[in-house]
Amino acid sequence: MAEFSESSQANVYCQASRSNITRQSSRSSSETLSPSCSSPSSTENDVPSSTCEWRRSLIEKLGIRFERKSPTDIIMEHMSAVAYNLMRDEIQNLEELTDILGHLNNLNHEKLLEINFKGLNFSRPVEEKLRYSNRFKEIDISKYSTFMKKFGVSLWYILKEKQPIISEEKYRCLFEQFLQMFGIDVMAHPVIDAESTDISGRKVSAKADIVCFSPRDVKKYTLAICEVKKECPFTDEETGPSPQKFRRTEDSPQRSQSCHLPDGLLAQHVGDLLTYLDKSICKGAILGMTVEKTMVTFTRLSVTDETMEKLQRSHGSLKLKEEERPVLYYSKPYNYLLMEDRKEIVKALLTLTVMEKRRAKKS
Repeated sequence: MAEFSESSQANVYCQASRSNITRQSSRSSSETLSPSCSSPSSTENDVPSSTCEWRRSLIEKLGIRFERKSPTDIIMEHMSAVAYNLMRDEIQNLEELTDILGHLNNLNHEKLLEINFKGLNFSRPVEEKLRYSNRFKEIDISKYSTFMKKFGVSLWYILKEKQPIISEEKYRCLFEQFLQMFGIDVMAHPVIDAESTDISGRKVSAKADIVCFSPRDVKKYTLAICEVKKECPFTDEETGPSPQKFRRTEDSPQRSQSCHLPDGLLAQHVGDLLTYLDKSICKGAILGMTVEKTMVTFTRLSVTDETMEKLQRSHGSLKLKEEERPVLYYSKPYNYLLMEDRKEIVKALLTLTVMEKRRAKKS
């Protein structure tokens, strides 16, 4: 087994964004990278100026519908507006490639702390075999090999410290490198600035933890925005019943719609999607991901221009016709440490990589 030295550690710094805000006066040093998230005095109908202060009750007032789908379906439906869809034989080849890349050196654990760091081996894979299996010129096997080793080095270094608690920053760094393995370009601090938009007549700002971007457009550059969750510090009195974690159930092929924010998704993430919407490569829709430790949930917010204008001008509850309401598509959470879950994530990311690189051909 190959062992990594400390000097090999990948020095990737992930941008900070606060998933939740505490009213305590003390702040950790990692929180200084976010926009100010102090809770101002406001009436019930006020929209907080920072999305990290948004609550579930506000999302309900915005009239958003929620529908669960698989990660790959979310990606395919989103990218089909700007890129050529995959052909049947391409989908089959993508699944074969997913089986290979999804193994990730047979990593298969529920939690990071269950992994024996002494047994980690993330040496460069046999690229000739991967190139033979890969029929997509959009997928760079050498990039996969490079970031796979960086991911392994960072994972080894984190586990070698034997800390009882792994910080949010380290989970961000690991996921950023995980994305890069599968061809996703990402931006991190200090490149990204906070974005802003008008909601209910008030300027609202947001800063994503990780921005997946397309280098082909400097104005409409956002592929997806990622939020890395923290433990929620609010009391039940402030937020209502504490959200429960998603149940580990299969994605239903039938549509399952709801008018309530699903358990496990934070109101801040919806606010972030709205704020970054006009930077999305797809008109009227934006992709997102939320990460809770090693659990990944895919999201997609779809909003028409007319509805967005109403959201920007409205005050209090928004009166919308059924067909006007924004829709947030979301997947169940998948653990990228578990092999079967990881394959679902990898398939979606490879699909996103291929279709994003095909945008230039369609335009």
